[in-house]
Amino acid sequence: MIEPLPPGRARLIGPYQLLGLLGAGGMGEVYLARPAGAPDPYDGLVALKTVRADLDLDDGFRVRFRREIDAAGAVRSPHTASLVGGDANGRLPWLATEYVPGPSLAEAVIHGGPMPEQVVREMGAGLARALADMHAVRVLHRDLKPGNVLLGADGPKVIDFGIAQAFDATQLTRTGVVVGSPGYISPEHVNGSRALVPASDVFCLGAVLAFAATGRGPFDDSDMAAVIFRIAQGQAELSRVPPQLRVVIEECLRSEAEARPTPRQLAELLLPVGASRGAFPWTEAVRGQLAAHAAGARAVAAAAAPSAAAPPAPTGAPHPGGPALAPTPVVPVAAPGDRRGDKGLWIALAAAATVVCVVLGAVLLPGLFEGDGGGDDHASDGARPTASASDAVRTKAGPAVVPGADAGRTGDFGAAATDVSVKPAGWKAWKAEVENGSVECVLADTSLVCGGPRRITVLDAANGEQRWRTGPGGAGSGPASVAAVIGTTVYAFQDGALVALGLADGAERWREPLADGVRVTGSVQSGGVLYYATRATGTGAARILAHQLTGKQARKWDKPWDDPAGKAELLFADGRLVAVGDGVTVLKGADGARLAAVGAGDTACRTPVLKGKELLCAGTNGLTVVDVTAPQNRRTLADGVDIAYRPAVSRDGKVVVSSRTRVYAFGLADGRQYWASYDGGETMGDGGGPAVAGDMAVVVENNGIVAFAMDSEGEAEVAGSRLPTEWPGGEGARHDPASISYVARGDAMFLSFDDGTVLSIYTS
Repeated sequence: MIEPLPPGRARLIGPYQLLGLLGAGGMGEVYLARPAGAPDPYDGLVALKTVRADLDLDDGFRVRFRREIDAAGAVRSPHTASLVGGDANGRLPWLATEYVPGPSLAEAVIHGGPMPEQVVREMGAGLARALADMHAVRVLHRDLKPGNVLLGADGPKVIDFGIAQAFDATQLTRTGVVVGSPGYISPEHVNGSRALVPASDVFCLGAVLAFAATGRGPFDDSDMAAVIFRIAQGQAELSRVPPQLRVVIEECLRSEAEARPTPRQLAELLLPVGASRGAFPWTEAVRGQLAAHAAGARAVAAAAAPSAAAPPAPTGAPHPGGPALAPTPVVPVAAPGDRRGDKGLWIALAAAATVVCVVLGAVLLPGLFEGDGGGDDHASDGARPTASASDAVRTKAGPAVVPGADAGRTGDFGAAATDVSVKPAGWKAWKAEVENGSVECVLADTSLVCGGPRRITVLDAANGEQRWRTGPGGAGSGPASVAAVIGTTVYAFQDGALVALGLADGAERWREPLADGVRVTGSVQSGGVLYYATRATGTGAARILAHQLTGKQARKWDKPWDDPAGKAELLFADGRLVAVGDGVTVLKGADGARLAAVGAGDTACRTPVLKGKELLCAGTNGLTVVDVTAPQNRRTLADGVDIAYRPAVSRDGKVVVSSRTRVYAFGLADGRQYWASYDGGETMGDGGGPAVAGDMAVVVENNGIVAFAMDSEGEAEVAGSRLPTEWPGGEGARHDPASISYVARGDAMFLSFDDGTVLSIYTS
C-alpha cells in the first residue's frame, strides 16, 4: 500500500520529512510526507511529488514544473486536492498537496467492482463541481481519468493538475501529440491541446463515470488506434450503464463540445439540489479500502515519528512566479494523495514523443499565472499549531498591526502581504459570521479585531474562531468601531465611549465617555495618538480631537471643525492631519493648528488617499492631486477615467485606480500610464477596489478577487484570480466592492462584508 523509502533516498525534501513511497514513474516519485520536526506524527500529512535525483533538468522542465505549481495553487475547491507548497527552483523540484488515506477510483473499481448508480451520481456531482471550480479560475484539467480521482471519506477529490501552461503558449506543446490518457480523452484532445475547451473536461468526466458504473471505459479497445477512432467518431459503449444514468453520460460524450452540459448543469443532472443523503454513501468495499489506507498511513507515520534528536524543520522553500504558497496543516482524513495505482504519473514530465503522450495536466486559460518565475524567497510557516488567545501577545512590544495599510489609506500592504512567514501560524482559508450588519476589521498579528453594528469581536486570524467579544452597545449608541490596536491593547468606540480593552482577553482597562449626543464620524491613528472627528446630533456641530493613547493617557487637543459634511475621512502623513468632508482641512498633528484648507465644493474628494504631502481625490473624470502644503497647486491623473473605488498607491509611486470595468496604473510623479486591464469588461467584470500586495495589484471585485503584476506594461493580463466558493450569499452572489474592507498579509486576504461575514482566502 505504502512502500518503504528506496535505499539511499534522502529523508528530507524542502521542509518535509519523507515517510514512504506512494508511487513512481519514469522521471519521479510521489511520497507520503509530513512537516519535518512536527510533534504529532500524524499532523500535516501531504503527498509530495518530486523528480528523480539522477536526472539532468533543463530550464524548460522547470518552467513546466512551475506552471504545474501555479495551476494547482490557482484552484481552491472542496472537491480537489489543495496545493500545500512547492519549489521549482531547488536542486530537486517538488510540490506537495493534501493527502487522503483512500484509493483511487481505478483501484476501488478494480478491487471492489462497479459502483451502484446512486454512488456514481453523487460522486459525479462532486467531480462536476470540482471542474466548475477549476474553470472559474481559468484552469482546465486535461487529464481527468479514474487514476486522477481519489476517494475520501467525505467524497471524491480530483488530483494531478499536471504540467500547466498558458492556453496559447504553444512552445510547450508538441505538434501532432495527443495530450491526455487513452480512453479518457475528448475529440478535442485528438485534435491537439490548442483545441481544448472547458467542455473537453466534461467529456472526460463522462468517460470516468461510465467506468465507475461498469468497470470498463466507454472507448476501451486493445488497439490504440481503435480507441482514438472510436472517440473521434463518438462510438461509446454504454450498454451496461443503468438507463437513466446513461442518458446523462451520453450528454457528456456528445461529439460537439458546445452541445455538452456545463459542469454545474451536469452536477444538477446527476444530483438535483437537496438530493444528497448527508454522509457520502460509499459501498462496503470502498469503506474497507478507506480503513485500510488510513491504517497504513498511521502505521508509517508512527514508525517514522521523530526522536528527541530529530532536526528542526527547515525554513520553507519559495514559490516562484508570484506570491508564495505556504504549506498548510492538514488533517489526514480530509486530503487526497494515494497515487500508487498510477505508475505512469511522471511519464508526462519527460514529454516523450509517442503516439499518445500522457500529460497529466491542467491548462491555464488566457491570462492566468503567465509569469515564468522570479520573485523573492519566502519562508514557509510549515505546519504549526493554530494560535490560541494567549498567542495573541507575542512580545513585550506587542504585535504588528495592519489596519488598512497605513494612516494615509494608501492601500499598500507592502512586501509582508505576500511573505508567508508573517501569516498567522496554522492559517487555512475560513469563513465566519460576526454580526448581522456591516463589519470592519484590523489585523493584529494572530488576532483579527472587528467592529460591527453592536460590539467588538476578536477572531483567531488562523481559523476564524471567536476569541472574545464585548457585550452589545446600548440602543441608539451607534455601531462599534476599532480605533487602534497598539501593543497589547485594543482601542475602540462603543456605547458612547472610547474604551481600552486587553487584546488577549477583552478585559476593559479604561473608558472615556463621549459628550452626550455626540457620535464619532471618522478616526485615524498615528504613533501613539488617536485623531477622531465627532458631530453633535442636535446642532450638527463638528469637532476634531487628538487623544494620547500610549504613555500617560490624556486628551492632547480639541478643535472645532466647520465643514458641513456629515462624515469625515481623516488621514495622516508627515505630521499633518488631513480632514476630508465637503472640503479639505489640514491641521498640525502636534497641536491642531490649522495649516491649510480647500473650501467646500471646490474639489470633489471621494475616497481620498494621502501620500506624503499629496492628497489624491478620486472623481468621475480622473484623479485630482492636491498639494496639502499649497492647496492651489493641483494636477490631474487618469484623465477621463470615472474612478469608482479608493485608489491604491505603491511605495515606489505607482497609483492603481479602477473604474467599474477597468484597472489602470499611473505614475504619481509624472502621470504616465503604465498599464490598463483589457478594455471590454471581460477581465474585470464589474470592477473593484484595488490594493497593492508585494509586486501585485490585488482587486476586490463583487464576487472574488483578481491580481495584476505591478510591473506590467501596456495591456495588463490577469496574473491570478480567486472566485471563492465561500463568497457570502453563495454561488452567484454579488457585493458592492466599495462596501468590502480588507487586509492583505502573508499570502492571505481578510475581507469584511456589509452582512457581517468575515472571509479569509489566499491572495495568490
